[in-house]
Amino acid sequence: MANIELVIKIPEDEYRWIVKSDETVFANISSKECMLHAIKNGTPLPKGHGNLIDANELLKEKIRFEDFDGDTFNIIHEETVINAKTIIKADTESEEV
Repeated sequence: MANIELVIKIPEDEYRWIVKSDETVFANISSKECMLHAIKNGTPLPKGHGNLIDANELLKEKIRFEDFDGDTFNIIHEETVINAKTIIKADTESEEV
């Protein structure tokens, strides 16, 4: 059976509680409900996705360029994209290189 990568949103205090707890944490009813809700409402990542990075961080490095016609462009160097911090690694099992 294939794995599914899923992005979920849970309350920060619930996350911190789970991280500090042992494997019996899910015996707690409220924690189960929180996790079930988070999983049901999570966002599945597409198979074969590349590295997921923070686009807002890239925009901090943009360079404004104006051509001869007065049109303005924002440019981000390829090196900036390549060196961007990865938040979630690429799905290499499905990714074609």
